[in-house]
Amino acid sequence: MARSLLVALVLHVPAVHAVDLEVAPIGTAVSGSFELGGRLTPLPEGNFQLAARSINEPTMLEGSIAIPRAKIAHVILVNIRPPALRAAVHARASLKMQSYRGFNWSGEPCKRDDTLYRADLTGSHGEDENCLLVDHGSLNLGPRAQGIWKDAATWLAGQNVQLVLPVMITAHVTRFQNTQLVAASYAFNPRLYGCQAPVSRSYTDSPWHKKQIGDDPQRVRFVDSVTAWGKMVQGHFDALVAGKASTVENRPSIYSCRDSQVVLSDAP
Repeated sequence: MARSLLVALVLHVPAVHAVDLEVAPIGTAVSGSFELGGRLTPLPEGNFQLAARSINEPTMLEGSIAIPRAKIAHVILVNIRPPALRAAVHARASLKMQSYRGFNWSGEPCKRDDTLYRADLTGSHGEDENCLLVDHGSLNLGPRAQGIWKDAATWLAGQNVQLVLPVMITAHVTRFQNTQLVAASYAFNPRLYGCQAPVSRSYTDSPWHKKQIGDDPQRVRFVDSVTAWGKMVQGHFDALVAGKASTVENRPSIYSCRDSQVVLSDAP
């Protein structure tokens, strides 16, 4: 009898929803996915912590100043492998308003064409954007960090995390149309995935630049895996804006140069 009751209770436990980071305290740990502005954002493999958040009025907005201004929620989540930062996610989502008349989202997230990968699925119309850019660069976590990045740097320093990173490979995904906007930038530290990432003098001198990356098959595979992740998120965000269900069941993994080297070394 008691066992039957226990089974019944287990079967009727409500499903656990993704954590809403719009209201979660700093330091909250999440994995798999999270909610922001009522939209589900997927996370790469591993546990992430909320390092900073903010709500602001964006500059890429057109319309009458007589109506309430739209707002965007920002969060930065980090995956730490002490004492270094393994990955970071900067997610943004528009918040719901009582009235949506009189403005349009505007911007050109796919304007650049010198990146490692570019997918402009709506042709850069400025008011209907579906863009994926993959590129190499650094995170703004130094003394000159501003806004939410300054908050994230302060929190990371409190966790004794190293803030100087030689390079990050980042997939920037942006989708907005009419009143909806959802975006996320996924940055991965190749060194923490076993890849060589020497310090370079400039953006164009980096071995991760589009003109040099082909010299190392491991780097190519790593960037390809980040691109595959970005493509998955791009499709997911497009479905959300279209009002379709998207559960993100097939998640690509980020390539590990270290694991590949172990396999090669163990081969007969």
